[in-house]
Amino acid sequence: MTTVPQSVPAGTGLSGFNPGAGLRAGGPPEEAKVGGLLTPPQVFLSALLTIGIAFLFWHWLLRQHWMSLRAPSDWGHAYVIPFISLYLLWRERDRVVRTPTSTFWPGVLPFLLGIGAYFVSVVVIKNHMIQGLSIVLTIAGLALWLTGPKMFRLLFLPIAYLVFAITISEMIMIKITFQLQLIASQGAGFMLGMLGPLMGFAVEVDGNTLHVTPKGGASIPLNVAEACSGMRMVIAFIALAGAVALISAKYWWQRVAVIALALPVAIFMNVIRVAVLGIASTFDGELAKGDAHMMIGTLLLLPGLLLFLGIVWALAKIVEEAPAPKQTEHAPVRATRGWAALRRPSYVLSIIVMLICDASMTAGIHYAGIHLRKKAIQAPGNRALISLPNETPSWKQVGTDKLESAEIEETLGTKNYITRTFVRKDRKPDQPPMELQLHAAYYTGGVDTVPHIPERCYVGGGMTALRTEILPLKLNPELWSPHQGASASEQSGWFRQRVPNWSPDGAGSSVTLPRNPGEMKLRITEFAATSNVNGPKLYAGYLFIANGGHVSSAEEVRLLAFDLKSDYAYYLKVQFTSRSVRSPEELAEQASSLMSELLPEVMRCVPDWVEVQAGNYPAKETSNDAS
Repeated sequence: MTTVPQSVPAGTGLSGFNPGAGLRAGGPPEEAKVGGLLTPPQVFLSALLTIGIAFLFWHWLLRQHWMSLRAPSDWGHAYVIPFISLYLLWRERDRVVRTPTSTFWPGVLPFLLGIGAYFVSVVVIKNHMIQGLSIVLTIAGLALWLTGPKMFRLLFLPIAYLVFAITISEMIMIKITFQLQLIASQGAGFMLGMLGPLMGFAVEVDGNTLHVTPKGGASIPLNVAEACSGMRMVIAFIALAGAVALISAKYWWQRVAVIALALPVAIFMNVIRVAVLGIASTFDGELAKGDAHMMIGTLLLLPGLLLFLGIVWALAKIVEEAPAPKQTEHAPVRATRGWAALRRPSYVLSIIVMLICDASMTAGIHYAGIHLRKKAIQAPGNRALISLPNETPSWKQVGTDKLESAEIEETLGTKNYITRTFVRKDRKPDQPPMELQLHAAYYTGGVDTVPHIPERCYVGGGMTALRTEILPLKLNPELWSPHQGASASEQSGWFRQRVPNWSPDGAGSSVTLPRNPGEMKLRITEFAATSNVNGPKLYAGYLFIANGGHVSSAEEVRLLAFDLKSDYAYYLKVQFTSRSVRSPEELAEQASSLMSELLPEVMRCVPDWVEVQAGNYPAKETSNDAS
């Protein structure tokens, strides 16, 4: 029977993961520590646990990587967060090496709860942010389980800081930051208005769009693309404030104060960014376009850091607290050392649990036919929306198609779109013209995002939403015929329609319509200028065609398009806008007329979902990329 040494505290387990597990004077020398923190066996074990976490959550990590890579101005800071967490741990290395570890079995509960929450958020909720929070909970539970409460007190803040590496759900981000963007635009407009007379330019604020007009020059719009994306880098500034608070502030109240000031600082820096862009655009209008927004925003992180450090310095000067009493250093703890530490039951069990959970989730997902990673799918022949006819029996195009700048296209998120204005051909000479703008945009692959909708974009452009109604599209069912290719269980609701004879290149063929086309509805909102809500009105209505179905809200399209049973995903936003109509009902009537004539052509620009479900389209791939 082995006797436990008197120096080992009750409940203390293996010091193989205890950086401070040395011996008393006269014993064998301590093992060298990598970075002054971990011994080689501990490094090996940490790497093993990290690999286990990576394999368990590889789908989320890969998705977070692509989100950060594609939107570096919003989420590029996610790459830096883990290194800041490691630094927060390293700077406490003296306390870490003196703190004993122990197996704390209640930590298994948050560990398993995090894994379970991740699985539910993948297959039920389908929310990337909740998945990320579940991963942080899993890591925290694992740390508590393997190191015990004493060590977990030191690990808590570095682990909690990982939350800043999680992309926030776009719907939440929009609701939080959209009003902040308006505040920043108003502030930049005020600042430019003060500087304008001195520097020879005028400025006009319209929502979160600023129009800077140099003396004798044309008006230059600023911040237009961000009318739909909220305030860039706000999370990066908050993450920066959190890092400064944890690294530089000594007391908890100082940390709370710095983090609380993060949002005002982010707004102030955004005001400066827009004002700098406004001044720069008076010298070169190209500076208001392209990558100038991101470049100047990134450069402003440095003065933002200096501002946060100044806040910490000021707080330290305002209140001087007595230094904390020096902690008494206890003798190191004797325990199992070296590579034998890897045989600790809790470590072995944690690896086994992660392997079992990973295998179980993978097998269960494959068995249920669930596809977590959606493949992009295009219309046959990669037919684009720009190919839609510019004239129908009742409507004809006026003007040219509107092409957006590269910056707005980036915000829009697709290059397959069309913005075209039609005028009704059967109006009498004594009647005012009836104009109707059609905007359609096609998205595929990663569709679990919030689409750009008029309620957000037009309000960002300086308008006020007055009322919203959902009205049916009155299409002509006499043109439809039951789909003969659909299976008996799916045939109900599936119809085909022949492409009309006036079609430039599709006459005589037929296309599959969205399921239950007679139930298609428009969500129509009435808008007015914020400065004159009683003035002329603008009406905008939209619907989504997604994975063979249709919905009329941005919340529903995500659920429809991101169907776990489907390997592919797409959605098409179809929007009608007019200043010629006088009511939502009239917009629905005019949109029904144009949509009735264009519907077959529109459906030629999306995949035939019956053929997709039958496995006939697109052609089968040799590799299995279904998970």
